[in-house]
Amino acid sequence: MSPTPPMSLDEIQNRICDIASKTLSIPRHEITPASRVIEDLHADSLDWFELTMAIEVGFDITIPDEPPNSVYKGVFTRSPFRVSDIAEIVSFQWGTGRPDRDGWGGRIQQPASAPAVPFTQLGGRWTLESHPADQPLFERIPGPLSPPQFRRRSDGMRCVLLPAADVEIGSRHPEGRADERPLHRTRLDAFAIDAEPVSTTAYCRFLNSIHPTAGSLRDLVLLEPDDDREEHMLIEQVNGEWRPLSGVATFPMILVSWYGAAAYSLWANGRSWTEYRTREPSLPSEAQWEYAARGAIHRTFPGEEPADLAPPMRSAAHQPGVTYAADTLPMAAVHERLGMSKFGLHHMAGNVWQWCLDWYDPGFYQQPDASAPNAVNRHSTGIRSERGGSWVGPADLCRSSYRRGRNPDARGRCLGFRCTSRLDALPSGR
Repeated sequence: MSPTPPMSLDEIQNRICDIASKTLSIPRHEITPASRVIEDLHADSLDWFELTMAIEVGFDITIPDEPPNSVYKGVFTRSPFRVSDIAEIVSFQWGTGRPDRDGWGGRIQQPASAPAVPFTQLGGRWTLESHPADQPLFERIPGPLSPPQFRRRSDGMRCVLLPAADVEIGSRHPEGRADERPLHRTRLDAFAIDAEPVSTTAYCRFLNSIHPTAGSLRDLVLLEPDDDREEHMLIEQVNGEWRPLSGVATFPMILVSWYGAAAYSLWANGRSWTEYRTREPSLPSEAQWEYAARGAIHRTFPGEEPADLAPPMRSAAHQPGVTYAADTLPMAAVHERLGMSKFGLHHMAGNVWQWCLDWYDPGFYQQPDASAPNAVNRHSTGIRSERGGSWVGPADLCRSSYRRGRNPDARGRCLGFRCTSRLDALPSGR
């Protein structure tokens, strides 16, 4: 797993602008993160080669001759290719070290290793107004990926497109609780869902992009002054800039209310985040979440293991009496391959609970609405659903059909979220 950069994406972008100005002999004020490498900087293959070597030296990284993974390739082949895209590549390759080359400017002899699944979620800032009109919000990740994957430009999240299906929801096993019964079917339309829980890095990007009011900050991030969990808040504001604490940039965002998750999901999908209390957010329904975890057919846990065996996951990691600093909370990075579903989603069992769209009702599965197409409980109960289990509790709570709920104002050190996206938001020709 590659380390995360000690500088923000904005800082990386600015440093690349400095390097490009010196390397390409272009006045610094003429280069911005939005500059197109070919069209604006007029860089040809020789210029790119010189710029690549200067960036490798400047950041002590390897930019490999061949893309090491499909996400990297997707960024590298963007058209137009911008300075901000180079910054993403630098962040992917952080910690790889400069390469050994066969003579001056030769091919890399021993490329530094890169993770099979890089951390792709972004820091910095993003607004729909500043998003280039020629760039779609989602881009297809190249390669023979099944199901198809896309990357959301607002936050860098990998999203997986799940096909429409008739899905079994609930449990038929003896360990299933009353609110998990009866096992029933619902028809779900195709939808996209985040491959990972939202990270502290991406949540800071959200906060830095929206300029929230003091009132909304309480919904989005602030704890009460007497809340002793403040020591485990993983992000901080320094000189007006939100950033993750040292050592937790790839941790899931925790201590976030349902309203904070709702606001983020609207912003990430290019909608108005300010309507988080009045507009239905892009969070998975319980039925969507369960389908994404285990597929269309009933099984106890996610993954490719025998149906009743738990996959490798982060659960029951808390030791009674042990206290933690923020960076020693026993959580796993969002892109670590744990709690994996058959669709390639991370942490669909364990690590952090995840907010869902539904109002939690223990008797919902006994109602006809539970078997309606695209089932979701929109009848207010005062409690919102959460799924997945966490690093604190036992494996039983990580079962795919296990249900529970919390007050939407609640925050927890083992509670995070992931988003969904509508099919019509994805590029045509998918």
